[in-house]
Amino acid sequence: MTTQPRRGNRDLIKAMNRNLILNILRGHGPLSRSQLTELSGLSVGAVSQITSALITENWIKEDGEGDYTGGRRQTMLRLNPTAGHVIGIKLMEQRIVTVLTDLETTPLAYLERPLPSAQSPEVVIEGLRGVIDGILAASGVSRSRVVGVGIGLAGVIDYDRGIVHYSPYFHWRDVPLADILSTQIGLPVYIENDVNSLTLTEQLFGAGHEVANFVVVTVGRGIGMGMVFNHQRYQGTRGGAGELGHITVESNGLPCDCGKFGCLEAMAADPAVFRYVEQALAQGIASRVRPPITLQRVVDAAREGDELARSALSRSGRYLGMGLATVINILSPSLIVLSGEGVIAEDYRLQSTMEALHEHTFDGLLDNVRIVVKPADEELWARGAAGLVVGKVFESPLLTPLTQDA
Repeated sequence: MTTQPRRGNRDLIKAMNRNLILNILRGHGPLSRSQLTELSGLSVGAVSQITSALITENWIKEDGEGDYTGGRRQTMLRLNPTAGHVIGIKLMEQRIVTVLTDLETTPLAYLERPLPSAQSPEVVIEGLRGVIDGILAASGVSRSRVVGVGIGLAGVIDYDRGIVHYSPYFHWRDVPLADILSTQIGLPVYIENDVNSLTLTEQLFGAGHEVANFVVVTVGRGIGMGMVFNHQRYQGTRGGAGELGHITVESNGLPCDCGKFGCLEAMAADPAVFRYVEQALAQGIASRVRPPITLQRVVDAAREGDELARSALSRSGRYLGMGLATVINILSPSLIVLSGEGVIAEDYRLQSTMEALHEHTFDGLLDNVRIVVKPADEELWARGAAGLVVGKVFESPLLTPLTQDA
C-alpha cells in the first residue's frame, strides 16, 4: 500500500521551495524564470507556480526584459523591497534611535528620543512603544505594512527566545523583552546583541555577503564581535559568544566595567582613550584637548599635531591589534569588518592596530585576511537591527517548527 505524504510534509516542501526562490532572487536577482529554474533545480512548472504566487502577494515583481540571446526575450524578476516595511531600533543607555526601512534595510525615516534616567524594563518598553508610534506617524506608513521590529542592544541576548539575559547598561537579568513588547504593539519583535545585528546586515547586504567565514569587530564605548561560520551566524550558548572586549590583554591593566582588570575593552575602547588623556592633563602635560573629552575632540587634536592625543589613540590601537590577532589565531576568518564609532580615529588609531596585528598573528594566517573599515553611526546600528527582521523573513522554514497534524 502506498503511503500518502502527510500534509505537514507537503507544506514544508512547498515552504522550502518558496524560500529557495526568494533567497536566489535576493542574492542574484534580477533573474528570468528559466534562470531561476536552472539555479534552483526545481521544475519549470514549480518555478512558474511559485513566482506567480509571489507576484500576486507582491513579494516579487517583473523588472523589464533580459538581454536578447536568441528566441523570445524573457521577463526578469526581482524582489520587491517595498513588499513590507521594517522598524529597526538601537537601544542605548540614554537614547533610542529608530529607523523605518524597506526589505533591503534602506532607511526611509529616522527618529531618536531620549530615555529617562529610571531604566526599568517597564520604562524602557514605554519608550520603545513611543518611538514606534512616532516613526509610523512621521512616515505615514500603516502598522499593517510593518512585518516586524528589530532591536539591537548591548549585552547577553538570547535571540531565539527574545530574552535579555544580561544588560550591562540597564542591569537587567532575564527580561523577556521581545514577548512583552510584541504583545503590547501587536507586531513580531526580534532582539539581538547589537554587534550581532550589525553582523547580520553585513551578511545580508554588506561586505560579508556570500563570504563563508567572517567576523565584525566594533570599537566605541565598548568592544564587541559578531561571527559567521559556514554562512551561519554563531551566537553560542544563551547568545553569549563574541565578548571579545573581555579577553585579558594586560594582566595588571586598568579596571573594566565587568569587574576584571586588563580587559581589551578597558585598554582599547574609547573610554580608555579618555582616561589616558584625563590622567595626562591632571599631571600637567600640555595638550590641545579640552574637557569635556570626546573622541572627536581627541581626533581633532591629533590632526593638529597634538602628541598626547596621538599617543592616546595609538596606545588604544595597539591593544586593539592584539585583540584582532587573537581572533585570527583562533578563528582564521577570511574577512574582518572593523566598525563602530571608534574607527573615526582613522590611522591615528588604526596604524598601530595594523602594526600589532602583524606582530602578534601567527605566521601566515594574516596573508589571506581582508580587512574592511566601515564607520558605524547610530543610523547604521539601527539599520542593523532592521536586518534582524529581514533575516527572519528569508529564514529557512526548516528552522521554524511546523504545527503538528491534528
